[in-house]
Amino acid sequence: MKKILFILLITAYFGSLSGFAQEIKIGFVQSEYVLGLLPEAKVARQDVAAFERKLNNKLTAMRQGLELQAAQLQQEAPNLTDTIRAAREQELQELQQDILSEQETAQQQMQFKVMQAMNPLRQKVQLTIDSIAQLNGYTHIFPSSVNGQAMLIYTKNPEESNVTPLVINALGLTNPADTTGQ
Repeated sequence: MKKILFILLITAYFGSLSGFAQEIKIGFVQSEYVLGLLPEAKVARQDVAAFERKLNNKLTAMRQGLELQAAQLQQEAPNLTDTIRAAREQELQELQQDILSEQETAQQQMQFKVMQAMNPLRQKVQLTIDSIAQLNGYTHIFPSSVNGQAMLIYTKNPEESNVTPLVINALGLTNPADTTGQ
């Protein structure tokens, strides 16, 4: 956030030096919204969801196995020697550690899967934004929000500054939020 504010301040400063700087044209884009409109994004989300279900099923099976072994130990404990009971308790602790380790691994695998699925789509949207910027003379295009936080505080002409419809059209998509019928 501070980085973007710094860039905007520097841009404004150099923009005020009209004799030394080129004309500045700033736009904004709702890139996450555009990303969500891509048909490939739906497929990517489905792939990620299927992968997540697979990981969750594995973890659930591991937890159920631990619970079953713990219940068996509890039931058999009165009939076991201290040495055998201690060894079985140690096995349960190791199994619990294995589950925790598997959870960490699953989180890392999920992050990688999301990145692997979405990065090509993000690049496709970014290349389109770059092309729109060049074709329409924009010197800067900023996201309207980042992680759900509004980045765009003010724009004099939001219709002119919003390049989202241009990006959507360039990608050959239809904008469900567009009620004008265009």
